[in-house]
Amino acid sequence: MKKVEFIRIESKMSGFGIGKGVKYIFEDIRNVIKDMIEKGWSYDGYIPVMQRGTGDVEQIDLIFTKEKDSK
Repeated sequence: MKKVEFIRIESKMSGFGIGKGVKYIFEDIRNVIKDMIEKGWSYDGYIPVMQRGTGDVEQIDLIFTKEKDSK
């Protein structure tokens, strides 16, 4: 049996203006994934949680799994 862990990440708005001048980015997402892998978790993907009307994703849940200890 596996344990499942979800970590919610919020995007940050970058740039100025309207339209193509504004981007939504996920800062430090690689560090979160790397830290969890170093703790023995496997990265299994993500789920978009909140999306703007423009199609930009504002929040995601990162999905991690790990074998349960057999104690």
